[in-house]
Amino acid sequence: MIFIYLLSGLFLGWSFGAKDTANIFGAAVETKMISFKRAALIAAIFVTLGAVLDGAGPSQTLSKLGSVNALGGAFTVALAAAATITIMVRIGIPVATSQTLAGAIIGWNYFAGRLTDYASLAAIGGSWVLAPVLGAIFAALLFFIFRAYLAKVNLHLLEQDLWTRFWLVIIGAFGAYSLGANNIANIVGVFVPVNPFKDLAIPGLGTISGVTQLFLLGSVSIIIGIYTYSHKIMKTVGKELFNLSPITALIAVLAESMVLFLFSSKALHGLLVSLGIPPIPLVPVSASQIIVGSVLGIGLAKGGKNIRYNILGRISLAWVAAPVIAFLFSFVFLSVFQNVFEQTVNLETQYVFDRQTITEIEAYGLDSKYLSTVNGRRFENELSLYNELKKQSNFSRVQLLDILMITEVYPMKVDVSILEQNGLIKRFSQDQWDALVKLNERSYRHKWQLAAELAKSPSWQLRVLASSKHNESYNHNLTNLLDILYRSFYSPEKT
Repeated sequence: MIFIYLLSGLFLGWSFGAKDTANIFGAAVETKMISFKRAALIAAIFVTLGAVLDGAGPSQTLSKLGSVNALGGAFTVALAAAATITIMVRIGIPVATSQTLAGAIIGWNYFAGRLTDYASLAAIGGSWVLAPVLGAIFAALLFFIFRAYLAKVNLHLLEQDLWTRFWLVIIGAFGAYSLGANNIANIVGVFVPVNPFKDLAIPGLGTISGVTQLFLLGSVSIIIGIYTYSHKIMKTVGKELFNLSPITALIAVLAESMVLFLFSSKALHGLLVSLGIPPIPLVPVSASQIIVGSVLGIGLAKGGKNIRYNILGRISLAWVAAPVIAFLFSFVFLSVFQNVFEQTVNLETQYVFDRQTITEIEAYGLDSKYLSTVNGRRFENELSLYNELKKQSNFSRVQLLDILMITEVYPMKVDVSILEQNGLIKRFSQDQWDALVKLNERSYRHKWQLAAELAKSPSWQLRVLASSKHNESYNHNLTNLLDILYRSFYSPEKT
């Protein structure tokens, strides 16, 4: 049954493999510098490596946009995004997976009465502009560098051909790795909050986390898409938009790979943060947009001739239409799956204002006098509560989100045997585990209550100096452990 719910994500992976591998190797294959079979094999290997080894960063940003809390909801959101992509692929337009998925997630937020994280939306939406612009800039600069270098070394045509073939393979592998790292979030990222896989302990090899297993499964679906359908999409990229030569194909792929790496690398992101330099956000970006930007940059560097602006206009229109279509599909599909097929697409959440939550709100330093109109009331979704508080008070958005977190009803019963059965025990230190065992069989109504009880142990306390890179990583890991506990111990109240 669980596998059935994942089918829409695998369909999305197939669609991604069909269209986005073309953005890495399409130009090379169409210019006859590398065979499709060889390109597909390289792409399959390095997309998988990128997804498994470096795919967590962008997926976290996507989860912040909207954390789908039911497996049925994740299935429907992925299905809406995949359906949108399939329509665009059928008409030969390389559309952005990140845009369709963002539109589908916002559709779920609207359907479920959830808030949309505008900071994450701004980061993801900003990348839709920044990524192709960077692709164009990098490609134009690389074009001038390559032209000057080739004029200086004066290679024989056969030498140039061998040199180009070699670097198309190397750069293609680098691009495929970055593509997998950046875009696995688009394939299965929506399933991460409701990941059905348990950690798998393999003697002598360590533990394969449930998220890693999810990324591996997503990679398999991408590989199937690569081998079954990607060759057809390659005709749009590198041929219809602009007539590329082998050298300009190499430049386009290199520029695209560099941009994908910038938006994917956790190591680069951490380095920039440690140096006090504003980092490029770790968000899933569109390989389709980047390659179009790169090809356009080459065309402009060559004087702007032979660029087929009608194709560019069609693609640009699809970029605008895709998230809107995905939003509508998502809302309609969710309605059908919930009301017709009676599937759970959203776990209903209540928010209450009672003595406990009011006291905790005051402990946060918030003035409870603005809560007189909501005191003693119960709200059925966070959007209605947010709008009510916004009308009645001058709380900032951050303060309102704190109130939502405090008042959310999330009943839990601590049961450490669940963690043992799911292979999660190795995630915790001995001190953390000992603190958990002491709370076994206790029940809590709010997440912050469990977190406060655990924080009595130093091993469960966040570190105050969060500006330190080490402490920031420690706090992030601790927050992830708490999320595991919340999901594991969730015990819906019976009415």
